[in-house]
Amino acid sequence: MHKPNAAAQCSIPCNLCGSTDAEQVRSKDRHGEYLRSVICRRCGLVWTDPRPTPEQVREFYGHEYRLNYKQTYQPKAKQTYRSGKVVYVLRAMGYDASGFEPNEGYARYAAEVLGLPVRQRFWQDAAISPESQDMVTMFHTVEHLESPFDMMRHARQWLRPQGLLLVEVPNVEAVCQQPHTQFHRGHLYHFNLATLEAMHQRAGYSVVSSSTSPDGGNITVISRKTDATPAGAAEVPGNYERVASILRRHTALRHLFSRYPFIRPFSKLAARLEEQRSVQSHRPAKEVLDALIADALRPSERCA
Repeated sequence: MHKPNAAAQCSIPCNLCGSTDAEQVRSKDRHGEYLRSVICRRCGLVWTDPRPTPEQVREFYGHEYRLNYKQTYQPKAKQTYRSGKVVYVLRAMGYDASGFEPNEGYARYAAEVLGLPVRQRFWQDAAISPESQDMVTMFHTVEHLESPFDMMRHARQWLRPQGLLLVEVPNVEAVCQQPHTQFHRGHLYHFNLATLEAMHQRAGYSVVSSSTSPDGGNITVISRKTDATPAGAAEVPGNYERVASILRRHTALRHLFSRYPFIRPFSKLAARLEEQRSVQSHRPAKEVLDALIADALRPSERCA
C-alpha cells in the first residue's frame, strides 16, 4: 500500500489520535453498495469516511437501523434468545440495572414487553446523575457512534470513583467471516484490542482486563475510572501495519481455504437447533430469558 494524499483520503480526523493521515481499506459494504472505510496510519483505527450528517445518523438509528439490519421493528423470540437482554439478566440476578436504547421499536419492546426501566434515548440525551453508577456496559454500541471517545469520556461522569466500564465490539482483525461481510453501514468504527484499550486510556480509564471471543469475532475490554487527567491523542506504534496487513490478507480465497467455512456452519447449525428448541418451548420473551438465566446458573449451582 502506498502512502496517500491525506487531505484527499480523509475527511474525518481519527477519533483516537486526531490524525488525518489515512488510506482506504474497503470501498463496499456487505451488500455490495458503496461504503468507504479507511485506516489511520498513525494508530490503526478504522472508520467510515465520509459519513452521514448527525441528523441522518439519528434518523437511521432511531427508526431505520433495526429494520435495515434485522428486518424487524421489535426483536423476535429467536433474537431475544441470541442476544439475551443485559438489563433483564442483571435485574434477574439482583442488580439495580437500567438502560437506554436509541431505537424506537427496541426501546418500546424493552419497556412494554419485558417491563424494564429502559428509555428511548441517545447517549447525549440520557439524564444520568453524576457518579451514580457502579458500572456502565456498552455491548456492541461504540462501533455505531460518531465519536466513541466522546461517549466513553462522557460515561466517566456517570461512574462513581473506581467504577467500571465494559465495552464489547466486533474485532476488525476477525477472519472467521467472509471478508465481504465485514463492513456495513451500521458500523462507523472498527477496533482491535490495541485501539480499544487505547481509547479507554485516552478517555480516563485504566484497563483491568481484555479478551477475545473464541472465534476471534468480538473483543471485550473492562476498565476502571481513574483520577488521572485523561490522556491526549493516542498513538499505537505498529498497529497500523498489523491491522492493514490482516485486512489485506483476508481475501475470499484465503477464507475459502481456512478452517472457518467448515467449522462455522456446524457451529451455527448446533446453535440454531438449540435456539429453535428453546424458542418453541418458551414462546413469551420473558420465558425465553428466564430459561436462559436458569440454564446459565445451573452449572455454578452444581459446583457449589
